[in-house]
Parts: sequence; structure tokens; C-alpha cells
Amino acid sequence: MTSETIDTASYLAAFRSELQGAGRGRRFSALLNQRTLFPHRGRATLTPHYLTLSEWNSQGPLQILPEAVLRVTRQFDSQYGAFVGGASSKWGAPVIVDLDDERSIYFLFDHRPFLEKTKNPHWEDLLLTWLAKR
Repeated sequence: MTSETIDTASYLAAFRSELQGAGRGRRFSALLNQRTLFPHRGRATLTPHYLTLSEWNSQGPLQILPEAVLRVTRQFDSQYGAFVGGASSKWGAPVIVDLDDERSIYFLFDHRPFLEKTKNPHWEDLLLTWLAKR
């Protein structure tokens, strides 16, 4: 971490459209391994200036500016429900980042598959604080 880094964590992520397009087979597989629903994974690094998602795709990292974020929530919804997410709204609900281009990204930060726990409550707080400073 650099002196400007607020925090870093591993991430699993998917656009809402990717979750909507997950077929029955992937959704069934997700009951055993949630990672099957999240095609993007790497390291998330939060700085005062942007959220960087390493290894987003073959073109490299994705950087999100705070000005591009409309809303941050942590909840289950119709695209990623409690049944798949381990039933714990505190530890399993995804962080959902709504962007100004009408896309939404679902995150699991530091996901631990056996326990079905994440650091999503911590990252929701970090991202909300980050947005409040813009």
C-alpha cells in the first residue's frame, strides 16, 4: 500500500447485466461456489482519487472516480439473493455500486467461501466515506 492508499482487498465482481445473464446452470453452481457468478476478480485499491480494480479484464484494470458513483448500498436483491449469498445480510450481502452510466457493479470483498463471509460491511463504510469527501 502507498501512503495515499485508504485500503486494499481482494474482490469478486459482476455487472448487474452479467448477473441477469447468468443461466440456470451458473445459478445452481453458485449454491456451491458463489464465485461462478462473478467473472471479474483481482485486488481492489481505494485511494482518495479513485477505486482501482486490478485484473478487471484482458485490457487491464478498471478505475472508478468518485464523481462517477451515484450510490453505494449493501443489500440482497433479485439479481443476487440471500439464498445464494449465505443468508446473512451482514456478511453476505453484496456491495452494489451504481454508476452514472446506468451500470451497477456487485462486489464481494475478501470473500471467504467456506464461511460465506466478506468484508463488505467495512467496504460499504469506506466507500460511503470516500463519496462524502468528493
